[in-house]
Amino acid sequence: MAGKPEVVPMMLRSLSAIVSRTAADETFGVLRPEIQIVDNSNLPWSQNDGDLWAGRGTNARVAGGFFARFGRVQLVVAPELSVMPNDSFELRKPIIERPFIPPDRSQFALPWYVVGPYSVDMPTRFGNESMSRFTLGQSSILIGLSKFQLGFGNENEWWGPGISNALVLSNNAPGFPHYFLRTARPLHTPLGELDGRWLVGGLTESDYFDTTASNDLRSLSAAAVTLRLRRPSGLTLGAARSVWGTSTGWGEIPMRWLEVFHSTGRPNNLPLSDSLLYPGGRDQVYSLFARWLFPEAGLDVYTEWGRTEFPTSIRDFLIAPNHTQAYTIGFQWRRPGWTGDDLWRIHAENTSVEQSATFRDRPLGVWYTSRRVIQGYTNRGQPLGAAVGPGSSGQNLRIDYMRPAWSFGLEAGRIRYNEDVRSISDIQWFKRWCTHDVYLYWGPRATWWSRLGFAALDITLANRYNPWFQMQSGCPRGDAMVDIRNNTFRLTVSPFARR
Repeated sequence: MAGKPEVVPMMLRSLSAIVSRTAADETFGVLRPEIQIVDNSNLPWSQNDGDLWAGRGTNARVAGGFFARFGRVQLVVAPELSVMPNDSFELRKPIIERPFIPPDRSQFALPWYVVGPYSVDMPTRFGNESMSRFTLGQSSILIGLSKFQLGFGNENEWWGPGISNALVLSNNAPGFPHYFLRTARPLHTPLGELDGRWLVGGLTESDYFDTTASNDLRSLSAAAVTLRLRRPSGLTLGAARSVWGTSTGWGEIPMRWLEVFHSTGRPNNLPLSDSLLYPGGRDQVYSLFARWLFPEAGLDVYTEWGRTEFPTSIRDFLIAPNHTQAYTIGFQWRRPGWTGDDLWRIHAENTSVEQSATFRDRPLGVWYTSRRVIQGYTNRGQPLGAAVGPGSSGQNLRIDYMRPAWSFGLEAGRIRYNEDVRSISDIQWFKRWCTHDVYLYWGPRATWWSRLGFAALDITLANRYNPWFQMQSGCPRGDAMVDIRNNTFRLTVSPFARR
């Protein structure tokens, strides 16, 4: 028979929730230390690294801590230390035809995101000096209230079924301070098991966005719910919405719980000829998602579909259901090997947050950017959702051979970066197909368990074609083609971790 998953995957995940549900009978426990090293040879490449931004050079992150319970109170202390050399790299060949960076914006910003109509806090490099950061990491404190938990934390939340990308919340950006209310365990209903999250918190601007000190903070109010159906067996449905808005200080953040239920209007429903920004107000992303497990077949299929605007009517939805959409679709398939305790696993995922075809006849924005909340859907300069980033898409394929004590496999993938700003640029369109910014990568991966702990190694060999739109003219070959090879070495070690 095919391999059967040991547990049903949580669709709304955070460290404190995992501790609550897997170690509910323990009053104290040590969170095994984790050491992560990421070395990039020529370019930054950092995906789903939380507090760590893996720029060029050898980056390191150390995490660990403990959890404790005192009656109804659960405390998780899990700080993180990140060290990032932030080595310099060539951003581009000299290009005349690029947007001008205003003096009130950082010169480390990607030029296409510092002027209207799309704006986002996403520097290409975080200054020109090395960085070290000690944060609360995945720490939290909560109190149990019957079937619910109320708490405060700095931890990342991952919502939805995606493994490489999540549209609404992931661990791609550093965690942010937030209050939360959630179900302690799934609630049993006639339809199935109901699980929910509701949070409100504050998002911080990076040091490399603008020179205005009064707009460094934004609020975020988000909620998600999942329902694991009794019939058909193995099917879980879910929905999530996140609303972020301009804010003047931390004092008003806790009062914005209900923002998730407020209308944001259609802030991006303006023609491209209007390139102005209109700071002040709210913006949103939302998604519907599903995961279906077939344990006897060893199959797990999932999808997430989101939009940034609500349809104005049923007619509007039926005419253009794909307006402002983004999506993820993926599967895992596990089959037995030759010895009875080994497995083959195949995982594939496709994510797109690129503009839908409706941009040809009706205005729409770019996912994670905003005209009203000009830092966009980011925290400390990194997108909170899909790791591919604004207006981008990505595909990856992983094949692993798994034994009880080790695994070995291969991964290959493709990311097309910042496609939306290329699509609306007359300059880039004129230069034709070779102006796409594409990252192609592949490499081996392995894991190892022993009584000494756990280790995982990923080696990625990549080539980035036309990074940050460096192509200068047309589509000739030769010196005008700007490609940069980048090799990434990623090692994660957790001493004394138990399987």
